[in-house]
Amino acid sequence: MAVSHLRSQSVKPIEAQRPTLSRQELESVLDCLIQDKLGSGQIASRLEKAFATAFGYKHVLAVHSLASAYHLSMLALQIKKDDNVLMSAIAPVQAADATRYVDASIEILDIERNSFHPSDESIQNTVNEKNPSLYIMHHAFGSPDRVNINFLKEKNIKIIEDITGLVGSEKNGEFFGNAGNIAVCGMSEYDLITTGNGALIITSDSKLYQAMLSLRYGSKRTTGPAYDYRLEDFQAAMGLDQLSRLEQTLSRRKKIGQKYLETLRLTKHETYFKEAGIDSYIRFPVIINKSHDEVEHYFRSLQIGIERAVDHPLHHLLGYPRLEFPNAERLYQKAVSIPVYPALTANNVERIASSLRGIL
Repeated sequence: MAVSHLRSQSVKPIEAQRPTLSRQELESVLDCLIQDKLGSGQIASRLEKAFATAFGYKHVLAVHSLASAYHLSMLALQIKKDDNVLMSAIAPVQAADATRYVDASIEILDIERNSFHPSDESIQNTVNEKNPSLYIMHHAFGSPDRVNINFLKEKNIKIIEDITGLVGSEKNGEFFGNAGNIAVCGMSEYDLITTGNGALIITSDSKLYQAMLSLRYGSKRTTGPAYDYRLEDFQAAMGLDQLSRLEQTLSRRKKIGQKYLETLRLTKHETYFKEAGIDSYIRFPVIINKSHDEVEHYFRSLQIGIERAVDHPLHHLLGYPRLEFPNAERLYQKAVSIPVYPALTANNVERIASSLRGIL
């Protein structure tokens, strides 16, 4: 379809992102409010148990944000001052913030060329040079981080696995979330499971679970400080409905993602998804060799919303020279995230695919 024809049509705008919500969430929240269960913790506890049962996890703890999930995880793992925490330059800003909460040092790695993740070589070189205590295993955009887990464990490096983009997905018959000491799963507005804001912490280690439980308000406390990091019951009510539809959400995203991959093969544009059937496309970055302003103007003229694929690259946040992180910087400068949420209609998806073929 010619782009000029698209411009001439009277079409409705397509939003860049949209939460996957239905009437069920509204009814569940209203029911929670009507029954005066705002602060009981009963529904949050139900969400924890339902999530654990659905994916075979031993312990799950609900908290009010991804930053608090990272913070409690680092406290339980006893990450502290003088420890180095190793993460990708495009890891979640919440991981960097939590590292600073515990007064540890942030060590960031550039991503590999043509990948969303650091290379094994760069990880191994940095481990040997910096001796980090913790690695943040981040499945960026719903693409699995293929880091050598055995190498990290041999070096006694603890691992927090961020499964926000791969919750409910499996590899070799096992759900993501079991690679490290602790896993975290964000539940913010546009995540696969949303409670508006919130997160879940997963671990098979009972001692770590008890440590995090005692550090979060709402349970039996030690004599030390605790944090008001609870997820509210009305949010948990949303989460339960979201969890019940997760399989459908993933299926729809994967179908849309496959359509875009097929389209990109007919263009000079790039993306770095490599594991069809596993990749969940929580966001869909497309690298277009034009300035961001030019690309933004093009999509705006077609009434298709886009965003930068990387909002806050950590080398910017930390004030590091951009030339030291050329691949992460290229992703920041050249990659846009196109709409990939389940509410897109078949016509919407075709419009977006046509727009990718139309920008030369």
